[in-house]
Amino acid sequence: MDRSLQQLYTSMPRNSIAGRMRPQAANSRPASPLIKKTGISQGRFSLSARSNPSIIGIRSEFNMVESFGSQLPVLVNEALTFNEKNQNVSVRCAPNGWAWIVHGRRLLIWQYKDTKRTGDSTSPRTPKELLRAQQRRGNAMAQCRELTLPHCDIGHKATLVSVFMGEGQQMASCVAVSPTGDVRYWPSIAHDGSSVDVNGILDGQEFDQMLNMPHQQGYLLVTTTCSLVLLQLQLVNGRNVLQHKTIRQPAGFLGGIGKKFSIIMGMNSGGDKENKFVGIACEGGTSGEAFVTVLADRWFQRWRLSNAGTVEQMLYEDSEIIRKIRDEFQHKFWNVRDNLDINLHLLDMHINNGKIYVLGGAVNTAHAPQIHYGVAIITSEAEAMKLQNFIPLKLAQFYNLGTEKECHNLRFIVTTTHLFFYTDKYIYPLNLSNPAIAEMEAEKIEFHLQDDRILNAAICGQLPLFFSRTHGLVCVTPGDFDTIEFMNSSYSFGPNANTAADLNNLSSLAIDQSALYNSSQINESNLYVFDLDPDAMYNEFKDEVSQLKAAFIYRLKHNNNMSNTILNELLRNMSENQAASTGSADANQLDRIVITIAEDLAEDLPAADPRWEQLWTEAGHSNKHALGSSSSLQILTQLKEKSLALRHFVEFLHNTGIWEKLDAVPSGGGSVVKPTSYILADINEKLVAAIALRGIQSKYTKIIDEAINRVVATWQENPYGNLTAQDIFYVRICKFQEIFQALSDLLDSRIESQQQSTSLAMLISDINSIVLHIIGEIMGSREHNATLYTLPQDKANVHEYLPWTAMSGSVGLRDTLSHLIDTSVRYGAHCTNEPELKQRLYRQIYEIIDAILDGRKNYLESVHDSEKYNVLLQQFESQRRELISILIDDEQYEYAAKLAEKYLDFQSLVIICDETKNQDRLDGYIKKFEEYDFSQFAINWHLRQNRQGEVFERFKGNQAALSQFMRDHPTLGWIQLVFNGDFERAAKILLQLAQNETEFVQRKKSMLSLAKLAAFASADSDLAIQLESINAELNIIDYQEQLSEPLMQNYGYDVENPKVLKVEEMINLFISEENETVNEFEFRKALELLNYIDEPYDVRHKIWSAAILRDNWTAYDTNNAVDYLQNLLFFKLVEVCHLMDGDCETFLPPMEDFLNSAELGDLVHNTSFQYLFKLTYEYISDAFKKPTETNMEL
Repeated sequence: MDRSLQQLYTSMPRNSIAGRMRPQAANSRPASPLIKKTGISQGRFSLSARSNPSIIGIRSEFNMVESFGSQLPVLVNEALTFNEKNQNVSVRCAPNGWAWIVHGRRLLIWQYKDTKRTGDSTSPRTPKELLRAQQRRGNAMAQCRELTLPHCDIGHKATLVSVFMGEGQQMASCVAVSPTGDVRYWPSIAHDGSSVDVNGILDGQEFDQMLNMPHQQGYLLVTTTCSLVLLQLQLVNGRNVLQHKTIRQPAGFLGGIGKKFSIIMGMNSGGDKENKFVGIACEGGTSGEAFVTVLADRWFQRWRLSNAGTVEQMLYEDSEIIRKIRDEFQHKFWNVRDNLDINLHLLDMHINNGKIYVLGGAVNTAHAPQIHYGVAIITSEAEAMKLQNFIPLKLAQFYNLGTEKECHNLRFIVTTTHLFFYTDKYIYPLNLSNPAIAEMEAEKIEFHLQDDRILNAAICGQLPLFFSRTHGLVCVTPGDFDTIEFMNSSYSFGPNANTAADLNNLSSLAIDQSALYNSSQINESNLYVFDLDPDAMYNEFKDEVSQLKAAFIYRLKHNNNMSNTILNELLRNMSENQAASTGSADANQLDRIVITIAEDLAEDLPAADPRWEQLWTEAGHSNKHALGSSSSLQILTQLKEKSLALRHFVEFLHNTGIWEKLDAVPSGGGSVVKPTSYILADINEKLVAAIALRGIQSKYTKIIDEAINRVVATWQENPYGNLTAQDIFYVRICKFQEIFQALSDLLDSRIESQQQSTSLAMLISDINSIVLHIIGEIMGSREHNATLYTLPQDKANVHEYLPWTAMSGSVGLRDTLSHLIDTSVRYGAHCTNEPELKQRLYRQIYEIIDAILDGRKNYLESVHDSEKYNVLLQQFESQRRELISILIDDEQYEYAAKLAEKYLDFQSLVIICDETKNQDRLDGYIKKFEEYDFSQFAINWHLRQNRQGEVFERFKGNQAALSQFMRDHPTLGWIQLVFNGDFERAAKILLQLAQNETEFVQRKKSMLSLAKLAAFASADSDLAIQLESINAELNIIDYQEQLSEPLMQNYGYDVENPKVLKVEEMINLFISEENETVNEFEFRKALELLNYIDEPYDVRHKIWSAAILRDNWTAYDTNNAVDYLQNLLFFKLVEVCHLMDGDCETFLPPMEDFLNSAELGDLVHNTSFQYLFKLTYEYISDAFKKPTETNMEL
């Protein structure tokens, strides 16, 4: 027993768990040491000892914890205290006053609240007495009934048990379902042996929860994979009968919507990921039907069941709402510009007053090992779910594999006014009337004894009940108002509340973003524009700008008739002027008027500041018609009031239809044509930026003051009188972007004069922080006001979108941001050895790159259908690669990967995986970017790097990608076949590749050699024909390799990397006149190559003719002609061929072919040639007679 509890017991009755925590009167007890405040306005409320069950309660400043219901039966206490460690104990408390514990196969049932006795004549009559009678734990101990559950190897759950009292029954009945689908029904819990059993109602599924259906429709069972079974108890011929029905989707519904619905009720194929059940809830309809909501990890389902339970209808399945919840987590807990791949875990779901509350947790391990929690509030529409609101919670836990289960154990229950989050160790109440403020004052109620834990929670009569293993049933109610009020409260929820009381209790359930971006903290009644006199303005000034201002002020003062009259007259006059004008100067007159008003509004001088009076006097006009003026003397308030006034002006343009009439005007020095709506958005964002800068000026006073002085000096507006440079700067809002260049110039000047690397790096980090803070506020405002400043529908796809933050030059930020990146790398991250500072700089570099690429991407999307899109796309891809490579080069792979994933820079992703040797990451990208064909991009990258050998190793787990790769790159596809042992196909593909190779002879030879090896390895296949072809191709290459290098060089061939020569080309080289060292063997090779020519006759004639022309056939000694002919190349060639082939007729053409040959020219007419040639044939005929036994063919 805790020491604090021992001290407490000495000063209070034995039957109470604790005394009052907060003094309620002068004679109240002192505060108990049990409850203590911890943290900043955050309390911890501890229950630290087992108590006598009949306790009154303890109260802290915020909550009251009281015992509830009857004392726990002895059997229940024993089951809770002495259960074996290998047997789980689960508890369930039902709203009907019954509770039960499942301990192994034991089912212990008792009544914790007698609902019948509560309303009899002897019970207290006042509401408070009635509640206390229900709530107070008396001395009587409830009677416990024990039942035996059917056998189950998995282990029973209390969520699959229901205890109920039928009409006219004296004893409760019970139905229980095992996780494996065995059902047991006891008509009376007093008789364990009298039961009705049904076995195996749904094979192959594990049941997780049983839901009581309204209007006595029965029970709805749900499995861990979200299959649904309707279970009904019926009386047939005086016997109790259990009937069950698997709820399936109509065939037409499945066929019309697609495959994703086939996995709802256990009909999914084995290859699909199974749905993971999260929660189920039911609402009764007005016509007796029931509406069931099922939540899985990937979707919501909405079902309608008829009163009789005979007809079920799936209304819809909504997975888009899950994406919206994920987006809310991303926006609330992480940078909204990051494309984060967060892990969303849906934990619990409940329905209250028609609203669906979903508790979820999200983890971004790349950012921090923490899980953040939030509650989505959803309403069910006719065809889909609608996300009404989202409550981000300050609850966060350390998240890793060891704490994953604990992090996923958070659950909640909901009442009309409160959410109660709980784990097995603590309860965390949260008031719904104002969650943001309530959570700051929320207190954690802890059950921190070693053996104590919360086993279940339920709502009974609007009271939140929690079952503690040590304390039994306890009720938690707010400590600042009575429990009766808590039960009967019906506070108005939602943003539609109108009354003052509603506004005080407004439960918009989220912090309004306009508080940040639209200056809603400013009291509108203090705006200077509401004090302006529209009559004076309308009557005094007749120019178009003043007239439109007057119409605006009339509208603010709800004089719509006068406002419309002025607008109609103004538009009519402008239309007449444009019709009468021959030029184009007035084509955008309305746009220029609107822009002038917006710019004047942003730069109007503060009306209450006397230091500005001299400027008004010198200018010769008054500030009495300044829309953006302010009665405040504080710069920050002045800026916020201008922002709010500008918002009113833009809303005026929308409400009066002027917005749709706006077009576009030259902007940025005339370099681009920009829609007027975007120019107004830029002005608003500059106001937001000024507010952001002013808000952090006290933190970076020296830097910001010096930058402002630099800017004002360039404007040549020296402060006069008591005015300061800051006064002037924060008035000239339209030139606000120049502060970024001033910060960059300030940094450059420090770099030139400062040698201390650490202090310089800290200065760079501070300037980056200033810039990024401003950009972050701008981006938040841009997202929040996207609808307000959107283009009219008919102009949505006409104009480019280039916000000022993405423009280059002096009118934008892009050049300055690029310079900051370079400076941060060279003089910041590379020049400091402090790890924390270095990492902060890289984080800033990453965020600045993100800002640049985000602007370029949005601009690119706006010109998608224009002619310059392709050029701009190439520029974007080049800049994207260049910026991300900065982080890759410095081994900041996580930051680089985030950017590459967000902006689809696949080359950077592959490089990151390659440099980090992270195969798992590469596999993840292949799956994540499957729709972009990432696998083929990665494979092609390896090919461009000449790393073909790594392709099959890195992508061996992705057979689909490899198959596509082999189809696209057949020159490498054989490698996969070899890995798979398909040598026969590999040999055929290699032979085909070799036959098609025309570039390098060595590559062809390698392919043929590999083909031959593969053919030999394929022992079970007959590849004789392939081997013959392979050998023939290798022989041809062998002839090419016998050509002399000097001969090849003479003909201009590359001897280092020789190309593949055709057979005809090789023959020509062998017999060419440039082949000065030619002999009969060279010509013999040429003749042998005829075997590889389809029609060799003409080529053979050409070879022999070339051999004839090699010698002199006319100048010889006729007396020694026989000796002379034996030295002729022609004869030597015949002699060699005879020695190798045997029969001259097979290789030597007939003599007549040569005597009539045109290739020999005039030589055929020379008698000396004719004599010697005929003599040669005669001599050959005699010398090489044909053997009778030989019959060979060439």
